[in-house]
Amino acid sequence: MSANLPSLRTGDVGRISAVRSNDASAKRLADLGFVRGAELEMLHPGNPCIVRIDSAFLGLGAGHQDNIELSLD
Repeated sequence: MSANLPSLRTGDVGRISAVRSNDASAKRLADLGFVRGAELEMLHPGNPCIVRIDSAFLGLGAGHQDNIELSLD
């Protein structure tokens, strides 16, 4: 099953399957850990949402959330 980041609820876990963004934004997201195959947990949905990737807690605004596609576990 696949989803994009805004559709996740608190506690949902998935693996990033794609980051669809322009080159500069995609690089910045990759630097933060938003890379294909990374496990992501939604901690707080909304704007900004708070997610966990590995041991990092990250906030992501609405402008980038739609660009993150996940496969749900």
